[in-house]
Amino acid sequence: MQRPWIPALVLLVLLVAFRALGAMFPMELPNFQPLAALFLCSIVFLRGTKAWALPVVAWLISNPIASLLQGYNPFTPGGGTSVAFLTLLATGAMALPLRKVASPAVMLVGGLVAALFFHLVTNTAVWLADPTYAKSGEGLWQALWSGRPTDVLPTWIFLRNLAAANLLFTALFLLARRSWSPAEKSAPSLAHTR
Repeated sequence: MQRPWIPALVLLVLLVAFRALGAMFPMELPNFQPLAALFLCSIVFLRGTKAWALPVVAWLISNPIASLLQGYNPFTPGGGTSVAFLTLLATGAMALPLRKVASPAVMLVGGLVAALFFHLVTNTAVWLADPTYAKSGEGLWQALWSGRPTDVLPTWIFLRNLAAANLLFTALFLLARRSWSPAEKSAPSLAHTR
């Protein structure tokens, strides 16, 4: 008896666990999390409600856990959480055209673009909302690159780690798709068709 939901469940548990680990070790793994890659790959590789349900459920489970582990109230209404979630949804929407050209190279570049997009949108929102940033080009650059002087880590580290995580997790999704896809296993390889 086949259970096609098992790979998705295993993936969901691993993603939530990895996000929790990132929250538990914010100095060692700042923003090294799989959610942007999950939204990208789910939309490209899954069909129907699963394409959106898997990443949204992963976010809905992992976000409160990560918030609690970092000492924040996960249910405080605020713009930051909404902006992050809407940015992830936009990442998924931007992934729709990639379904037709989902080569590994395209997906890895898509992962980098998703990281840059998330960083630009969320840090621009912080720049707009945070009165400590000057509302100028220099203040925006500070929000995107170095962060506030009181921040422990500069914001470019968050971009670097998100880009690295997106590359890693997109590659893992590509490998998982290849190993879990029965159609690809039974299809002849290009090497055997020449």
